[in-house]
Parts: sequence; structure tokens; C-alpha cells
Amino acid sequence: MRKSFVGYFNLWARAPPSARAPRVGHAPYAGRVQRTTVEGVRIAWARSAHGSRRETADALVRALAGELAPGSDLRIERRCPVCGGPHGRPVLPFVPVHASIAYADPWVVVAVAHAENTAEIGIDAERAGARPDLAALFAPADPPDLRGWTAIEAVLKADGRGLMVPPDEVRLFPGGTALGPDGTAYLVLSVVAAPGMVVSLALRS
Repeated sequence: MRKSFVGYFNLWARAPPSARAPRVGHAPYAGRVQRTTVEGVRIAWARSAHGSRRETADALVRALAGELAPGSDLRIERRCPVCGGPHGRPVLPFVPVHASIAYADPWVVVAVAHAENTAEIGIDAERAGARPDLAALFAPADPPDLRGWTAIEAVLKADGRGLMVPPDEVRLFPGGTALGPDGTAYLVLSVVAAPGMVVSLALRS
């Protein structure tokens, strides 16, 4: 069985030199750990076959949530706000964290934030060079570039409604800030994550 490459980008604190790399299944985290001004936020990514994307995403979410809230019950639930079905944003009902997942084959990218620091989180990823057809979504205005599009989708995921809300209702501003459809302010970050990917993270404190 081919091993998956798993990357780890920590926006919270630099790991101590003696820290042992956590593992997801048989795939060790590999990548960098970095300190930023955003506290209690972590991002991870992994290659995954299309049929096992959810399992890979859930394993990453549990690993990061377990680091932020050790000893917690890490079961994951999903409930669509529209149809009530078992899909949509992952929720850990017994852990004080928020989580978000993005899929861009062959990569799965997840973000987890401690609820003490962040009220909502959203992450989005696209393959570099992708050309999504966005003209109809933003007409008559020009559509955003790929970085702008991932930022908009990250905000909509943090909002909780995703593309049920017209994406042109999100306003992006210089300096990494955005306004959601209801006027809520978000911090938007460009993330260095999986190779060949454009990844954006949106946070509401």
C-alpha cells in the first residue's frame, strides 16, 4: 500500500525540540511548524484517494483537535442546515474547537481552531493553475483570480452557508480582511500548504 504524504502547518506555537511528530494512521506529519500571531489555529493536509477523502479528512481533524484539547471525545458529526442529512461542515460536539475541510484532488486540507480564540473558521483550496468558470457568479463584474476565489469560499465556509449564499456578496479588502454576506468581519490568510495548491483561511474572532 502506498503511503500518503501528510503535511503539517501550525499557526499556533513553535513545537519544542523534543516534541515527537504526531501520526495519522501510518503517515507521519512532515513539513514545518511556524509561529504566527494567530493563536490556537492549526492546518494539516494529506494526499488521499477520491473514495477515502472523508476518512482522511476526519483523521486529520481528530489529530489536530486532540492536540488543541487533549483527552477529549473526538467523535465527528455532520448535519446539513438545509436538508438535515449527514453531510456538511464537521462538528466535534464534545470538543471546544471549530473545524473546516477543503478537497482539491489529490489533496485534503483541514483547519482546526480552538473556540477560545476563534468563533468560526473556513478553509478552501484549489490546484494552482485551475481555471474555475466563475464569470456567471460575478457578472457583470470581473471574477476574482484563484487566490481571491479561495478567500471568498473560505469566508463562506466560515459563515456556515457556503455557496448557498451568492459569492459576490463577500467583500475582500487589502491587508487580509473581508466582510461576509451579513457584514461580519473576517481575517483572511494565504496559507503555504500542500505543494501546487492555493489555500486560503478565514477566521472570525
